[in-house]
Amino acid sequence: MGKLGVGLLAGLLWSGWLAAASLDIQLRDKHDGPLADAVLWIEPGAGQAPAAGLKVNQEKRQFVPYVLAVQAGTRVSFPNADPINHHVYSFSPAKRFELRLQKQQDLPQEVLFDKPGLVTLGCNIHDWMLGFILVLDSPWFAQTDAQGRARIDYQPAAGQRVHIWHPRIADPAEQQVRTLAADGPLLWRLNSELKPDPRPKEPSKRPQGKGGYVP
Repeated sequence: MGKLGVGLLAGLLWSGWLAAASLDIQLRDKHDGPLADAVLWIEPGAGQAPAAGLKVNQEKRQFVPYVLAVQAGTRVSFPNADPINHHVYSFSPAKRFELRLQKQQDLPQEVLFDKPGLVTLGCNIHDWMLGFILVLDSPWFAQTDAQGRARIDYQPAAGQRVHIWHPRIADPAEQQVRTLAADGPLLWRLNSELKPDPRPKEPSKRPQGKGGYVP
C-alpha cells in the first residue's frame, strides 16, 4: 500500500473514531431507586452485524437472563442446565416458536429473531417460568445494571432518540422516548409507580405421582 493509500485509510479510521460517541445513562424509579434490567436503545441506527453466541439459559426452573435485548437478525440458543425437561415456547407476533421437551444433555436449539418487537417466553411444563426477548431495529442498546446504570456506544446522526423498556415501567408511551442530547450523561427518572413483577411465583412444592411431592 502506497503513502496515499495509508493516508486515506488513516483518515477514514480517524473520522470514524471521531464520529463514535457514548451515552451514559442513570435510570431511577419514581422514588429515586435504581431499576435493573431496563433496555435502552438509540434509533435510528444501522450498519452493524448482529452479535453472535447469545443465550437464554434454563436454570433452576427460570429463564436466565430474565430480559435479553438483541438486534433483529440475531440467533439465540436455549440451553437447558436443569436435570429436568423444559418446553420453551412463544406466541408473540414478533416470533412464534416452540422447542419441545429439551433435556439437559440435548444440543441447544437456536431461534432466529428477525422481526423487531417484544417476544414473551414461557415453558409449557413450568407455568411460573417467564422471560422476555426485546428485538430491536438498532445495534445501539444496553441494559441497566443493579445500580440502574448503562452505557450505549453509538454513531451520532440527526434526529436520534433514546427509548426505554422494562416489564414494570408504567409511564405513558410518550414518556418512554426522549430526544438524544448533544452531550452529557442522561439521568432518566420515571414518573409513574412501577407495575408489579409479572413473574408468577414458583410453587414451594410440586406434585409428583399420586400424592407424592418434590421440593
